[in-house]
Amino acid sequence: MVQITTEEVLEIDDIRYCLLKSSNVNTAHHYEINQGYTNLNYRATNAFRRDIIDTPLINAHKHVVKNNVPELLCDTLISEYNKDKEALKDPAILKSFLPYILTQEVDDHLRSYFKSEYCVLWWAMHKLEDDIEKDTYFSKWHCDGGPKNHLKLITYLNGYDEHGSSTAVLDKESTDKLKDIGYIFNNINKRNIDIAPLCKHYDINFSPSLIKPNKGDSIIFNPHQLAHKAMPANKGKARYSLTLCFLPSELHWKKVADEHFTPGTTSIAFDGFPELTKTFIKRNDDECIDIALDNKVTNLRHLAYLLKAIIKNSTVENMFLEHIQTNDPELKYHNTLFDLIKFIKQSIIEQFKADSITEEIWSEALTNICEYERNYIDSCARYNANKKPDPSAVFWPNPDHPTRPLSKYNALPYVNKVPIMDMDTPIGSAGSCFAFEIAKFFQQDGYNYVITERNDNPQSGLVIDGYQPGDKYAKFCANYGILFNTPSFKQLAEKAFGIKKFDKLLFQSETGHYVDPYRENVFFNTKEAYLADYDKHIQAVKDSFLSCKVFVVTLGLNECWELPDGTVMSRNPRNNTYQFVKHRTLTVEENVNNIQSFFDIIKKYNPDFKLIISLSPIPFLATGRADTHHIITANTHSKAVLRVAAEELVNNNEDMYYLPSYELVTECTEDAWNSDTRHVKPETVSKVVNMFKEIFVK
Repeated sequence: MVQITTEEVLEIDDIRYCLLKSSNVNTAHHYEINQGYTNLNYRATNAFRRDIIDTPLINAHKHVVKNNVPELLCDTLISEYNKDKEALKDPAILKSFLPYILTQEVDDHLRSYFKSEYCVLWWAMHKLEDDIEKDTYFSKWHCDGGPKNHLKLITYLNGYDEHGSSTAVLDKESTDKLKDIGYIFNNINKRNIDIAPLCKHYDINFSPSLIKPNKGDSIIFNPHQLAHKAMPANKGKARYSLTLCFLPSELHWKKVADEHFTPGTTSIAFDGFPELTKTFIKRNDDECIDIALDNKVTNLRHLAYLLKAIIKNSTVENMFLEHIQTNDPELKYHNTLFDLIKFIKQSIIEQFKADSITEEIWSEALTNICEYERNYIDSCARYNANKKPDPSAVFWPNPDHPTRPLSKYNALPYVNKVPIMDMDTPIGSAGSCFAFEIAKFFQQDGYNYVITERNDNPQSGLVIDGYQPGDKYAKFCANYGILFNTPSFKQLAEKAFGIKKFDKLLFQSETGHYVDPYRENVFFNTKEAYLADYDKHIQAVKDSFLSCKVFVVTLGLNECWELPDGTVMSRNPRNNTYQFVKHRTLTVEENVNNIQSFFDIIKKYNPDFKLIISLSPIPFLATGRADTHHIITANTHSKAVLRVAAEELVNNNEDMYYLPSYELVTECTEDAWNSDTRHVKPETVSKVVNMFKEIFVK
């Protein structure tokens, strides 16, 4: 995270020092995170296959390779530079002498420091004379801005004894303290030749080492980690040097130079290079993330994938990855998931102790690690039968299982009981033809089934299919008939509470009766009988909704027929209705919205109202989609959509519950059906009602 920097000017012994607090943090964030050098390091080390040596370069961040370049080559380069230094910038020149500089010894040190292959970003020749302190940045104490993990190799083409120009270098500890106070990475034009007073003021050890190379010697050092400066040459003398800048790479330096990237011939910016390197290798789908057994973390690719799963802020994720990659590349101390979680927690706690101004991202990281742990524990327990209310609910019942033989026909497909009622609780129901079977058993078994409307007057002109005046058991709470689709439930509630005005439609049937398209299996002998019943019926529906504390709906069909005003018939059309209707196949969302509206309308007027949703096991009689779907596939689609809708509704509402009647009939009852294979046997319905009682009745 970028931090605000404020320039502070400190004057000591008449020397002005410019300090930029947080410049070190901002520099690191820019290169490691924004520019992607952390990712480049990861890719390079992960692709690395060669061995490494124990080089002092790793700890000291500097090392001198004696007699690295032949004297003849040194003399030739100086001669050519003095003749025409621009001609030396020809890429062919670099290719010709690079193998003489990148000797086996140098290669050993470079690849071992990076723990990867490397490539040349730029190279340049310099001539330093006795007046360099006038206007050159490299004569002043500084670190090179750029990624933390890069190296310079400076080859001295003539020796110290000839020119008297050395290179002064501070150790990493002193350099880090200079970074902390804001001197390093301050304004490049405000750096100082003499920082001894500044170091004394802040109690920083100022004991620079002076590298006095011989002709052909090469110094390898990390210019980002060590403060350094070039000392001027003796009067009338000049120091010639050849500098190369190296970065980690997935490919060998020669392959990069030959096929992908021509190094710059002067110091060039680091920006954009990590992204460019992604084009050097053709990525293929065969690259994999190797995940070991037993939560072991055995490779950096696995580590990176795991960190991405745990930490959602890419900045923090890359910080952890960079730290581990730098300090524990072999994963000796972070080789299990639990080691990694412990490390992340400890690191976050340390950030809070430091009262960091980046506290917000660390608070987010703490939330991430807690959520990850909860999810991990939850995931591990998902198939653990011992931790479930019903251990048999986890695995499909298999009668041939060697240790836990179970038959699905002995199962009741629910897990938790929800005792929301007793036998005295007012209960009602509506829905498909299966809903009537349930309503009948409720009445037979002594439930307090709400009935606000019967048809016991033979002179009413009203006919209820399957009900004779004086019958003991009502078909439903009121004479609303069978409701096969979810819009019919919403329409019934809208009509009962006056939410919407409906046309009084009557269609003549082939039998001479009149049919209300919103009330399936309810017939009228005359129009007058329909009109006389209309308001009384609506009031009876309203009374039933206001009286019921528990209401069971059975969803039947996903197909419906829509009238011109957008309302829906409760079942299939008759011959004289096709002129007005169009066929619809409802989505999950539409079904959810319809039942939600039904529930919300009633709940507004009856706060105690609870809804139990079931899905009818009775299949289609016919489908309107036979041009493209067989009735069996259309029926399966219908049941699947309605089942998903029921799941969403129950998950989204506190007072909604699911009765798994569909599953009990279709999966857990061995001989459920009558000979027509559409309607269930009475004992099957009894089994459903008994399960209902077991789940919902106290």
